[in-house]
Amino acid sequence: MGGSEAYTHLELAVIFAAFVAVTTLFSLVSLGASAMDSGPSPDSGADPVLAAGEPRLAPAGEVTGSSSVPGLPGTYIDTLAFRVVHTGESGCVDLSRATVTVMTGTYLEILTLSGSSLPGPGTWSAAVPGGGTLLFSGEECTIRLCLDRPVPADEALTVLVRPEGNAPCSITGPVRIPATDANSLSSPDKD
Repeated sequence: MGGSEAYTHLELAVIFAAFVAVTTLFSLVSLGASAMDSGPSPDSGADPVLAAGEPRLAPAGEVTGSSSVPGLPGTYIDTLAFRVVHTGESGCVDLSRATVTVMTGTYLEILTLSGSSLPGPGTWSAAVPGGGTLLFSGEECTIRLCLDRPVPADEALTVLVRPEGNAPCSITGPVRIPATDANSLSSPDKD
């Protein structure tokens, strides 16, 4: 190694050491500044992104189910209906911003909101008093959902309805399969 190459390597080592020192100092200053800013945020009225308040929906009545696929062996269901009530003290729940999840056995599905009052496979709908998607305090609505495939009716079923910013309403338990009356499923409020 000649003299000029040694100086080149020495210069590169000094530049690298300076780079490491500056980035370390910047990281420590950033961590210190964020730790000192532990007071309330200036926009303390805003909802945190991941925090969920108390459940504002509760089940009201039983879950009814039926199958839209004729001729399946055994008892299978792919269509469910149940009622929920808004239990909050004030305000409303915007059901168009809710997430509906269905779990049973090895089946898990997150349904999308249907544009129709009678949902198709993989969708759900809500019949809110007065129409629309806003459910006000004390009001009840019927939620109908259609799974993308039939599931055994005797398996444990859990439906989670989670309005945006709130804890989910958990509907669990057996599914009542009404008699062959075609209008039974459309009226779960006959409790």
